[in-house]
Amino acid sequence: MTDLPPRQEPLKPRWPLILGGLVGGFLLLAVGLGLGWYLFYRPIVNVAVQLPAALPPPAPPGPDAAQVKALEDQIDKQKAANKQIEDQIAVLRERLRADVCTIPNPTGQTPGGQTPGGQKPTAAPPPAAPQQAPSSGQKI
Repeated sequence: MTDLPPRQEPLKPRWPLILGGLVGGFLLLAVGLGLGWYLFYRPIVNVAVQLPAALPPPAPPGPDAAQVKALEDQIDKQKAANKQIEDQIAVLRERLRADVCTIPNPTGQTPGGQTPGGQKPTAAPPPAAPQQAPSSGQKI
């Protein structure tokens, strides 16, 4: 038999495998980083660092005439209510200065012998008996 030289297979280029491995590895790395950011980092940052509240709209350049009129009306009403209260306080102070311990007209008769209701007075009911305080030996 004849010795045949070993059969040589055509060499396959290896660069597509290397390139595919690198591209696949980078894609897997990118997907992992993206999921990690989306699931873990984003919620933490959103809670920890919040944007300040939006500024309120600027105020109008001058006072509103309707609001000024409403405030003036409200002030006038309050002054009237205060005046009524001051008058009531003055009346009550005058009553306190008077003799509050005695009744000026205990029978209720007017100077013409008439009662304020226009009827003649009837006999007064008998006075009630005074109640006695319990002695120290009695139970309540």
